[in-house]
Amino acid sequence: MNFQSNISFIIRQSAAKSASLFLPVLFSAIQVIAQTQTRVPPAPQPDEDYTWWYVTLFVLALGLAGAVFWMIKTKKEEKEALANISKKERMMREDNSWETNSVDLDKEMEWYRGHKKSMGNTSKKTGKKNFADKLPKTNKIFNRSDESEESLLEIEADDLENKLPEKPAQFPIFKFQKLELARPFTPLSISNDEDLMSAIEQAHDEFEEDEEIRDLAVRILIRFKTRNSVEALAQVALYDLSSNLRSKAVAVLADFDHESVFETILLCCADPTREVRAGAARGLFRLNFDRADAWTRIAETGDEFRMRQAALAAKEADLVKRSFDRLIHPDQKIAYEAATLLALMIRAGETEEIFNALLTHNDSNVKLAVAHVIGLVKQEETLSNLYEIIEKSLISRELKAKIEEVIRSFEMIPA
Repeated sequence: MNFQSNISFIIRQSAAKSASLFLPVLFSAIQVIAQTQTRVPPAPQPDEDYTWWYVTLFVLALGLAGAVFWMIKTKKEEKEALANISKKERMMREDNSWETNSVDLDKEMEWYRGHKKSMGNTSKKTGKKNFADKLPKTNKIFNRSDESEESLLEIEADDLENKLPEKPAQFPIFKFQKLELARPFTPLSISNDEDLMSAIEQAHDEFEEDEEIRDLAVRILIRFKTRNSVEALAQVALYDLSSNLRSKAVAVLADFDHESVFETILLCCADPTREVRAGAARGLFRLNFDRADAWTRIAETGDEFRMRQAALAAKEADLVKRSFDRLIHPDQKIAYEAATLLALMIRAGETEEIFNALLTHNDSNVKLAVAHVIGLVKQEETLSNLYEIIEKSLISRELKAKIEEVIRSFEMIPA
């Protein structure tokens, strides 16, 4: 029994030692097998960097945009250059551009508030009944004997005159037998809009001293093409202390392009500030209605002060001097407009520049055209000047004959 128990004990010890040795080996094998069967995760790939690609695309886009902008700007400049050239050619062809004269800016304040008084009547018209009695009789002028010395002077005057490039009868001006009455136009309506009425009040510098507020009022008046807005803008254009606001008001009136704005824009052509004069000159050129009717409309008022104001403005803006060459323009409309301007000057009593052109202009056709316009107007105050030219001035036979024809036309006026 003891022997068997010992053997059993030995076997159990051997089994225990074998188990203690086998188990670590088994566990190690299991760990090795587990490690070999476990998947190794793939190494992470680095993310791609697109920064340089985006920078390259941005640079290319900027370059393309710059090229497109340059092409558009170049084409625009070419179009503007062509437009300016065509405009200059048109202005030279039709002589519709008006030059402005510089004026001493120190006189600006004096002109604003006192120019109306300085434009008072300087001469009074005499009655028509006894006016002709004070002038030499027509027969004494036309039927006087031609002395040999006078004949030589007339021949010499003919030699001094430029030869006529065309016969006078071929010019449209000599086909006008009378000056027509101005055609009526549709007046603008009057608005009582609250914003308009407030802007009209704020546009006057005697009520509102702040120039920015008056500027805002002018911008509001732009929205209203009405009779009272035109009147308010006219006050700003003529009398506001700010030349900037006067210039803006003139531009707005020109944009309205209505017959009622003509006289205001004309008066602004004599503004003491070059900026305003230039804007007014451009405004007159842009007006689309008939300017001949506008000149005639002023003359038809019969208001001596108003006619004189317009005449002095036209004279200061150099419009009168330019109208002489326009008298012999082949375009009948341009020639008639020039004739209506000179007619206004004659009726306003501003005839010095007209008679000076009659004597000294370098174009014989212009002299004949001026004499023809004097005959169309038939203002009796011009008769004394015509007689004096015939008696004392050295003129060509053709011009003398034209003046004599004009004087005879005065005798057809009923007493």
